[in-house]
Amino acid sequence: MKAIFVDMGETLVKFTPRYYEAVTNAIREKGFDVDEREVFRALMQQLGNHHFPHPEVGGLSNIDFRDLFYRLGLVANDKVIKDLESRSYLSNKYELFDDAIPFLEEVKKMRLKVILVSNATSSIHKIIRELNLIKYLDGVVASCDLGVMKPHPKIFYYAKRIAGGDGIHIGDVYEIDVVGARRAFLKAILLDRFNYYPEIKENKVNNLLQAAKLIKEMLNY
Repeated sequence: MKAIFVDMGETLVKFTPRYYEAVTNAIREKGFDVDEREVFRALMQQLGNHHFPHPEVGGLSNIDFRDLFYRLGLVANDKVIKDLESRSYLSNKYELFDDAIPFLEEVKKMRLKVILVSNATSSIHKIIRELNLIKYLDGVVASCDLGVMKPHPKIFYYAKRIAGGDGIHIGDVYEIDVVGARRAFLKAILLDRFNYYPEIKENKVNNLLQAAKLIKEMLNY
C-alpha cells in the first residue's frame, strides 16, 4: 500500500454554502418544499452518471434539473428549469475542516503518500495554496486538468501511477468516490459527516480522525 487518495470538497475543505445546499435553496426559492438530504442523494445519484466535464464549466458537469426534479418526484415548467440551469452553485467561500490537518499529519506518520483526487475547476490549485494544503500533498489529480471525472476509473488509475502503487481512497459521495475507487480496484472509505447514507454500514466514518483510525486497522498498522 503506497498512498491515501483523498477528495477535497466536503472532505478536507468545507464550502459555504455547500454545493447541494445552494441547489436546495434555489429549488425552495421556486416554491418547492424539498428536504436537503433528499436533494443531496438525488443530485449525487445524477452526478454519479457523469464522467466528463462540461466544456463551459471547466472540470465539472452541469446539473440536469429536469432529471433532478424527476428523481425528486417534482414537476416544473420550462421557465423554472431554464432559470435554475442558468445559475452557478459553486461557492467562493471555503475553509479547512477542523479534522483535515490532524488527519493529514496522521497519514504522513504512516509514511504514506497523499494524493488529492477531486472533481474540481481550476480554482482547486488556488484553494490548496491558500489553505496551505500543498505541503501535505504528493500529487494533485483534478478533473479540470485530466478531462475526466470521478467515478470514471481513469482518474484513479492516473492517481495510482503518481503514487507508484495502490492505496485507499476517502471521499464524501458514495456514488462518486466509493463507486469510482472500486472500479479502479481500490479500497474506499466513505466519509459521511451528516449521516446521509444510513444504509451504508461497511468502511464508513463520520469524521477524518475516524478515517485515520480505520486506515490503521485496514493496514494492520
